[in-house]
Amino acid sequence: MMQAKWIWQNKGNNSDEYIKFYSEFDCEKTDGKLLISCDSNYNAYLNGELIAFGQYADYPHYKVYDELDVTPFLRKGKNKLVIVVWYYGEDSQCYFKGNAGLIFEVISDGKVLCCSSEQTKCMVASDFVCYRKQVITGQMGLGYAYDSRGYDGFDSVDFVPQNYQNAVGVDGITYDLHRSKIKKLILNPLKKATLVDKEKRIYDLGRESVGFLRGRMKAPFGKTVRIGYGEYLKDGEVCYSIGSRDFHLEWVGNGEFFEFSQRFRRLGCRYLQILDDCEIDYIGLEETDYPLQVIPRQFEDEELQKIYDVSVRTLALCMHEHYEDTPWREQCLYAMDGRNQMLCGYEAFGETEFPRANLELMGYGKTKTGLLPLCFPAGLDVPIPFFSLMYIKAMVEYAEYSKDLSLLEEKFEYMTDILDVFISKQEENGLIAAMKGFWNFYEWSDGMDGITGDALCRESDAKRYDLPLNCFVILALKDIEKACALLGKPFEYQENIEKAKVAITAFYLPEKGVYTSYLEENEGHISKLSNCLALLANPDFAHNESIAAFVMNNEEYPEITLSMKVFEFDALLAINPENKQYVIDKIRRDYSYMLSCGATSFWETIVGAADFGGAGSLCHGWSAIPAYYLTKLCAHKIK
Repeated sequence: MMQAKWIWQNKGNNSDEYIKFYSEFDCEKTDGKLLISCDSNYNAYLNGELIAFGQYADYPHYKVYDELDVTPFLRKGKNKLVIVVWYYGEDSQCYFKGNAGLIFEVISDGKVLCCSSEQTKCMVASDFVCYRKQVITGQMGLGYAYDSRGYDGFDSVDFVPQNYQNAVGVDGITYDLHRSKIKKLILNPLKKATLVDKEKRIYDLGRESVGFLRGRMKAPFGKTVRIGYGEYLKDGEVCYSIGSRDFHLEWVGNGEFFEFSQRFRRLGCRYLQILDDCEIDYIGLEETDYPLQVIPRQFEDEELQKIYDVSVRTLALCMHEHYEDTPWREQCLYAMDGRNQMLCGYEAFGETEFPRANLELMGYGKTKTGLLPLCFPAGLDVPIPFFSLMYIKAMVEYAEYSKDLSLLEEKFEYMTDILDVFISKQEENGLIAAMKGFWNFYEWSDGMDGITGDALCRESDAKRYDLPLNCFVILALKDIEKACALLGKPFEYQENIEKAKVAITAFYLPEKGVYTSYLEENEGHISKLSNCLALLANPDFAHNESIAAFVMNNEEYPEITLSMKVFEFDALLAINPENKQYVIDKIRRDYSYMLSCGATSFWETIVGAADFGGAGSLCHGWSAIPAYYLTKLCAHKIK
């Protein structure tokens, strides 16, 4: 975009602001493309038709643009381009604040037909309500409101702008632009929700869905209608308000029936509730999907077939501009969650383009600590140390599955820099102490969640050694060893591995025949996850078979949570491949239970919606691991 300039409606950065941009241009041919990037999100219309939506979630220092084929929308002669941009301007765990701005070019036959400049017309949107700053969750960021009284026909073919002014150039933006590496989302036809409670105006989509709200309603002029959304009903109501979380949108009536839609904020939900009195013709979601081809898998066992199919659907519901932990509550990309999703996706979809794009995005997120942030891109951050090590594992697995070593080569030093943060803390005893000022989380179970009282990070905590962290460092060292083998590089950490493997035996309790999770503090804590990680980290330890038996047969201690089952299953299969029946039985028990409860996608934890004070997600990408293990252990590929 050599001719285009970054523009905005003014020189400021007013958060939660919507600006409409308008350009006219003549075209001699009917083939062309639109190049576009913005901060923070856009909907683009050409001659009254939606041609694209969804700015890739990126960083100010790693700005991504879309290159879109607009041939189906171009016409000979005059063309009208309208772009609506929503500038968030408020950091969240899936947005890193940059400067408000838009840049675009329309190109046909090698010629720039129009581009963003000071001649581009713009105005503050009068129908998208600006500056309200209603936060859905701290992870997701802002919600929205739409005021039908201000609709100016911007998305109609005969649109004529009124009171639009010239844009201004945005100073100080020197972004390098990178072409998007993923496909654009598919916008499916409206899925209308079914009215299930007329008095309370509750609508059911029939299953967990992800998409953009669309409806046709009528309310008195100026009346605000709130629309709540959620994954479940409690006491006959949609759970749209849970603690500080606020899952509702707003629509303002104009006295007539009005069809509204927006393609800015995806909703993940099953139920909708119209919270204020109005007339409703219909309401639902325009479901949106990442373009994927599912590899058909066949199972002789119908129950396992159902578990596999729902696992694959769960994966797909958590893939949009990047992997998402949950489309309802957060829509965040985490390195640990993403690793689970990539591993399953290789088997379910057989593609590597999407995981590579996610790994590239993670490769631009390193913080001043040398470790990765909790999410990507994130302006709010509470980092978990071992998640940075999951990036290393995911990178090596990508190279193994794709046979593409270019990204591994490009980011090898980045990976070793992350590892060196941990190695630099390895003490004479071979151990690494828990990192103060970080969230030392391992799984959502008592004693393993890294939470003391209500605090995630405390500098005042006593020194402590965590078995899970030390095991994850050993596994990362092994991953770097694999990377060196793939790239033909020397492996320089052998002494660190051997030292660390000997060191973790200090956690072993001979009198109990298992490992404790911690030294120095809470030494009596025993978890199955800690013991499985030790099996993987030190596979030659003399007592591993009895430790595996403890994991499989001891019901006194809590089960490993869904997110971390990958380490349990990998450890037990490595000890003895015959343990595959145990893995299959565990999957059958947990996942059949969810299905028996009416699940249409798999949950964050086995507790379901009741977990986390009623905020447990009922669609969570990290819980789709049957897609991987059932494929490996008992599936038949359909030719």
